[in-house]
Amino acid sequence: MVWALLLTLLIWAPARGWEIAIAFTNDLHAYASRLDGWASLLTEADLIFDAGDTWEDTHRATAAAEAWTTLNAMARVGYDAMVLGNHETYLGPPLLRELVASAPFPVLATNLRSDLPTQRWALVEKRGVRVLVLGVLWDLALVWPGWELLDPLASIRSTLAEAPPHDVFILLAHLDVSRARALAASLPECDLLILGHNHLVLESPSWVGHVPIVQAGHRGEAVGIVTLTESGLASYTIHRQAARVRPRSVWPAAAFLLLVLALWPRS
Repeated sequence: MVWALLLTLLIWAPARGWEIAIAFTNDLHAYASRLDGWASLLTEADLIFDAGDTWEDTHRATAAAEAWTTLNAMARVGYDAMVLGNHETYLGPPLLRELVASAPFPVLATNLRSDLPTQRWALVEKRGVRVLVLGVLWDLALVWPGWELLDPLASIRSTLAEAPPHDVFILLAHLDVSRARALAASLPECDLLILGHNHLVLESPSWVGHVPIVQAGHRGEAVGIVTLTESGLASYTIHRQAARVRPRSVWPAAAFLLLVLALWPRS
């Protein structure tokens, strides 16, 4: 009887002395080629997450082709979850529905009520550690007819009440940094908040109480690597791509030379 009890405790007790490495991106804006360049680093981590604005770039007027290319690149790398960002909503419900349904990983939208096949939460287990992941979006999101964007904190609270047992709680948030800090202040149980939207490169975590907030720039310029242990955040590193030397255009100088020749007095 005693041995049976000890065996049960060993099986069901929370993992002790654990360590997991988490890689993340945010605001990729459909730069699939840059994501491919990070593949070897990303795949060294135990888990890979993305904090939204991943499949669309308004500045380059991207569309379905770029969105699918980026999703396929994420599938090759082996992402474990992402949250929708406001730019995903710009793709429109039909295309976005197809993308979400085709993603080989959970696409989270904890505070969005819609007919998209998103999830409110995901539970991923690595090294015996149960990692609960939620994802919220807010600022500049386009709310289509039939959709409803709910208060992020209230949605997180209700989802946590229904979520399965877990050892780690990670929040993917695509919203303004001020809102993220307010969320962190109200969620002391959050072990890590991965943020997108403001395109910040946070070289060190932005702490709100015991909650670390991290972010890695935009458009694939950097990725973040976090190490979590049972004691919390153990390490955080931002990796940047080497600066690219762009050839200087000759057109401004050529235009100036042509203007000088045109105005030069002729004898």
